[in-house]
Amino acid sequence: MAAPTGTFVSTAAVGNRESLHDIISILYKDEFPFQSAIGQGTAEATYEEWQTDDLGSASLTNFQPEGNTVVATAIVPTVRVGNRLQILNKAFTISATQEAVKKAGRDSEISYQTALAGRRLKMDIEAVSCQNQASIGTDPRKMGGYESWITTNASRGAGGSNVGFSGGNTSTPTAGTPRAFTEALLKATIKTCYDNGGKPNILIMSSSQKQVFSGFTGIATQYQEPKGKMATIVSASDRYVSDFGTFTAMPSRYVRAASVLVVDPDLWRLLYLRRIKKEELAKVGDARAFHLVTEVTLESKNEKGSGLVADLS
Repeated sequence: MAAPTGTFVSTAAVGNRESLHDIISILYKDEFPFQSAIGQGTAEATYEEWQTDDLGSASLTNFQPEGNTVVATAIVPTVRVGNRLQILNKAFTISATQEAVKKAGRDSEISYQTALAGRRLKMDIEAVSCQNQASIGTDPRKMGGYESWITTNASRGAGGSNVGFSGGNTSTPTAGTPRAFTEALLKATIKTCYDNGGKPNILIMSSSQKQVFSGFTGIATQYQEPKGKMATIVSASDRYVSDFGTFTAMPSRYVRAASVLVVDPDLWRLLYLRRIKKEELAKVGDARAFHLVTEVTLESKNEKGSGLVADLS
C-alpha cells in the first residue's frame, strides 16, 4: 500500500548518514600446508647447494673367509645439487590524502595494505614451492618447485617423463596422458617411497582430488547416533593408514589439480637470503610508495624420500 500523500521518505532525503561498518571481511586464502609442514633455514648466496647420498642395498653375499685379504669397495661420491633463489615482492602506493582521511575498518591505509601484501606474498611462495616451476639461473632467477625435483618416486601418465636436477637446475617434467586418481596409484607411490628409503607422512592435494581421495573404498561411512540424536554422515578423511605409515591428508589451493604430493616434511626447507621485509621506496609526488620483498629458495634435501602422483584428470 502506498505511503500517505506528502510523506517524506528516505529515498528523497539528502541528509541521512551512511552506515559503513568498521569491519573488512577477507577470505582466508592464506592457509599454507606445505610451508607450515616443512622447515626454514638461512641462505648465503643466490645459488644454494647441498649434497645427497644413498646407503645402497643390503648384501646377501657378505660372508668372508678366515684370513681374508680385504679389498676396498669402490666409494660412490656424494651428489651435489642446488636451487636458485627467487626474489618476490608486492608493491603499493598510498596518497597522502588517503592516509590522512578518516577510514572505516582501519586507521592507517599503509598498515592495512602492508598486512595484505605480506599475506599475498606468502601465497605466492606457497604456490611456487608446490608446483612444477623449473629453476633458472639467469636474471630474473627462479627457484625450482617441488614437482620439478621429484624423479625417483613419480607416478606419471602414459608418455610422461621426469627430468629433475641436472646441470645446475631443475627442469619442468613432461606431462603424460591424464588419468583418474585412484587408491592404487597412491599405494604404489607410497610403496616406492618406502622401498627407496623414504618416510613420507603428508599428502597435499587440490580440492577436487581431496574429494576423490575421500571417496576411496572404506572411507565414506554413515553413523547413526543412538537415542534419537542427529545422524552424522562421514564422507571425508584427513588420515590415511597405509602399509608403510599413517598420512595426514591436506587440501591446498596452491597445488596443481593434476598432482598429489607425497611429502616427507623433514626433507624440505625454505631457505631465506632475505626474509619478508617492508621497504619504503623513493617518494614521487604527494604519495608514499612501498614494497614487501623477500629472497628465498626451496631446499630438497633428498628427493628420493618423497613422491608425486601426477597427470591426474
